Amino acid sequence: MKLSRRVSLGGDQLDKIDDSIVIRGIDTGAANESISAVSRMGGSGQRVTGSHWNTLDVSVSYAIDIPKKQLALRREVFEKVNAWARKAGWLRVNFMENRRMYVDKVIYPSAGDLRDWTDEYTITFRAYNVPFWQEETPTTYTSGTTAKGSTSMTVNGHVQTVVNATFTNKSGVSFNNLTIKAGSSEIKLAGLGLGGSEKLTVTHGNDGLLKITKGSTSVYSKMSGADDLYVNPGKNTIAFEADRAGVWTFESYGRYIG
Repeated sequence: MKLSRRVSLGGDQLDKIDDSIVIRGIDTGAANESISAVSRMGGSGQRVTGSHWNTLDVSVSYAIDIPKKQLALRREVFEKVNAWARKAGWLRVNFMENRRMYVDKVIYPSAGDLRDWTDEYTITFRAYNVPFWQEETPTTYTSGTTAKGSTSMTVNGHVQTVVNATFTNKSGVSFNNLTIKAGSSEIKLAGLGLGGSEKLTVTHGNDGLLKITKGSTSVYSKMSGADDLYVNPGKNTIAFEADRAGVWTFESYGRYIG
């Protein structure tokens, strides 16, 4: 049976686990935001002093289409689904094109009375590190061979995101200094010793944390300036400069609140 709602985790479809699984609902959620504010002097109203995105919950509800008297078989399917959910990883739903969410925590349902064949079971998938739906395919820019330049990058999504970058040294000569400015943020790298044909990579793991490597060696300690490369939805200017010429590539994955 072809379902109108489908969900996969780590590339594995839930409804492929067993023919008896019927997906009843998928709630794609909305990122949870905490707001801090202070009252204005006199009159009425408040002034927002800060905000922070916390988590994103996605809920998947399903039923087991097996007669109520076959309790052992119903239990077997229930445990198969829990095993599927345990893997974590990238969560995708069929009606959200080019979107995925990285699952950090799974909240399992109780089996309840398995004899109740009309019962539904709801699994909650939670993102802590990057509490958003993220684009599967990024917006990208690749330069010609140059030591310095800038480009305009249109960033998709609803909220601030980050930029990944690579620089491949084409000069044949080692150098030390490199700077990237994205929007209003900037990172400077000094003392790199990037060889004549080596590659520098500025990227982010599934946890959203910044990583800077020369080949396979971390050079994060060589950084000064901002703690990341941040860009907001809309047009952003990416400026870049190095001691020597090379090829620059930038990419950004839009983030969506739900």
